[in-house]
Amino acid sequence: MSDWKDDYNLLGLGGLTSLITNVKVSAWGNEVAIECVYNPEERLPYVLSFKDCREIGWTVHDEEEVGEIEAEFFGISLGEPEHRKPAVITTDIFEISILYGSFSIHKEEQVNFEKADLATEVLVSQPQAVL
Repeated sequence: MSDWKDDYNLLGLGGLTSLITNVKVSAWGNEVAIECVYNPEERLPYVLSFKDCREIGWTVHDEEEVGEIEAEFFGISLGEPEHRKPAVITTDIFEISILYGSFSIHKEEQVNFEKADLATEVLVSQPQAVL
């Protein structure tokens, strides 16, 4: 098993902590998006995206905390893509393991860029008023 701190460092976030704010499972479990914020004081968003998922395992560690809106990100083992070894993400509330085909991370800069492009397309497609 790889070192969880090394795998967290592979995400290229830096040395501060992260919080998990949401876990979205879609396409009947084939896609998993884990929404996070880096540096809780600045709250820089990013998403861990797993595609072509084959198995998802979920364990709740602290039943008293399930009503919390954020979970503290303790560690991640990225495993191996192409369904060879599951990724394991551990928090103070739960642990999730995902056997996946591919993995990507989407950071704040990328999210804002996509939103800007979408807004531009909407403005261009709206008809202009005739005087």
